[in-house]
Amino acid sequence: MHGVKPKALRRGDVIGICAPGSPPSSAEKIDRGIAYLERLGYHVELGRNLYRKRGYLAGSDTQRTEDLHELFANRNVKAMFTVRGGYGSHRILNLLNYNLIKRNPKIFVGYSDVTALQLTLFRKTGLVSFSGPMVAVEMAAGLRGEAEEHFWRILTSTKPLPPLKGKTNERLSRRKPKSVTGRLIGGNLSIVAALLGTRYFPTINNLILLLEEIDERPYRIDRMLQQIQLSDLFQRLSGIVLGKFKDCVPERGKPSLTLQQVFRDSFKDFNCPILSDIRYGHINNSLTIPLGVRVRINAQTRKLEFLEAGVS
Repeated sequence: MHGVKPKALRRGDVIGICAPGSPPSSAEKIDRGIAYLERLGYHVELGRNLYRKRGYLAGSDTQRTEDLHELFANRNVKAMFTVRGGYGSHRILNLLNYNLIKRNPKIFVGYSDVTALQLTLFRKTGLVSFSGPMVAVEMAAGLRGEAEEHFWRILTSTKPLPPLKGKTNERLSRRKPKSVTGRLIGGNLSIVAALLGTRYFPTINNLILLLEEIDERPYRIDRMLQQIQLSDLFQRLSGIVLGKFKDCVPERGKPSLTLQQVFRDSFKDFNCPILSDIRYGHINNSLTIPLGVRVRINAQTRKLEFLEAGVS
């Protein structure tokens, strides 16, 4: 499958704002994120149900689905930014009109729980999406520095991104590191594991799997990586890229493997390179990463190289 690239964003374009999962803790956070976008010269189109709440969900499944459909169908909207992750994207996967989305490819940005939508959109439509900042989280707090520059560059430039520096930790695998190319897919580990084995997970070969996580004990990381191992996914991988695993530490006073021990046990028989410690995940100043593009893990330079842009 070839990635379907959305059109590059231009200053003055309309950005649609949607909430496919959970609502933010306050509407003020959405408003601050919108104000940030408007200060940069963009216009916004809000999903009709954007401020709704239903328990831990941003409105009913039908309402969240309707907002996505309306924003994808709106020809004036050139990009869609999510307000936050949380939980809920899985619940609308079987409600989405993928033919509608395929006819209207556009920039789609989010991470964490939004990983479910991004993996599914690639499987069903080939759409390249962007694992990056959300309106009521990073944009509300104020994007700045390299993370901000990197984000807008990735959405507005048709040139490939510069490489991202990481580490090739030979202790994670018994095999000698080598350079490989493949199509980059992944995001949040919990969501990747939960989607495996369904008709929504990408089926192509030569994948390079991107993973990050937050606030999970090592035994839970272990369980999710074992699930990936026990599936056929490892047989289809060319390499693995690990972002940050924030606050994934043992519970105090209880016996546990360390996170590095979990990684070594999980990847020891993996016959492909593993690049770790990429500046990506649930961290401050995380770097946005395009999902669905061709990349190379360069074992010699310890870098993730982007072989194409995410937009056209």
